[in-house]
Amino acid sequence: MTMRPLDDFLYHLHKYMEYTTEMRSSFEHLTAREKQIVQEASPDHLGPEQLSKHAYKWHDDLYEVLDKD
Repeated sequence: MTMRPLDDFLYHLHKYMEYTTEMRSSFEHLTAREKQIVQEASPDHLGPEQLSKHAYKWHDDLYEVLDKD
């Protein structure tokens, strides 16, 4: 059975949430200088904590619009 494109997207969004959480955890163990380098290299100069928050908000908002549990 083939997954609907929206369900496929939701699956990957959920995985993105997991990955950003793992990145945030790894980021916390970096030195201050390493954190600065990582954040400055980010396209929007955001650290993993902000990316993770954005991923969770995107997920939650989308599920609310779609009325999914």
